[in-house]
Amino acid sequence: MSTWRCLGRCLALAAGLAAVALAACGGGGGSGGPTAPPPSASTGVSFTVAGPSGTNSIFLAAGASPTTNRLVLEVRASEVTDLYAVSLDLKFPRNIIRFEADGTRRGDFLRQQRIRTELLVANKPKGNLVIGYSRLGEVAGVDGSGLLFQLEFSAEADGSGDFVIEENEAFDSTGEVQADVSWISGSVNVVLP
Repeated sequence: MSTWRCLGRCLALAAGLAAVALAACGGGGGSGGPTAPPPSASTGVSFTVAGPSGTNSIFLAAGASPTTNRLVLEVRASEVTDLYAVSLDLKFPRNIIRFEADGTRRGDFLRQQRIRTELLVANKPKGNLVIGYSRLGEVAGVDGSGLLFQLEFSAEADGSGDFVIEENEAFDSTGEVQADVSWISGSVNVVLP
């Protein structure tokens, strides 16, 4: 069943997290070069969503960042029904931003009714986050809108690039894939001081 595929993927991620934790999360990105963006009045990391969120969608958004050189990327649900779990690969432009594993946080949306959840994120291969997030136990899914989880990135070099969502699935409480869920990504721009 689909639930087992999602949970199996999460368990496989857990087994690989120990090895990932030992590896360095950074990546060298070279110097500015001719592809650097033109000078801007504002410096830092900015995020642009690819389109409006609507009914039954999961989308990326910028959250409150502790500094201008960090991006807190939120993964949010909008007007969903019986959402129990999500799994996805999130590719990011690792030549300009670096994933900060210690900035990963669960939101409150799937934790409603004090249900336990599990969030697993592996940066494998580098520049591709393999993510599984689920409620635990034989419980109903969640209806409505809210924050699923946050990921944090730090600026590495000037430039811009896209976040790409692949291998994405949303599951209901029976383990069925919700095929009608829309996924909305976005792009990032970095201008270092």
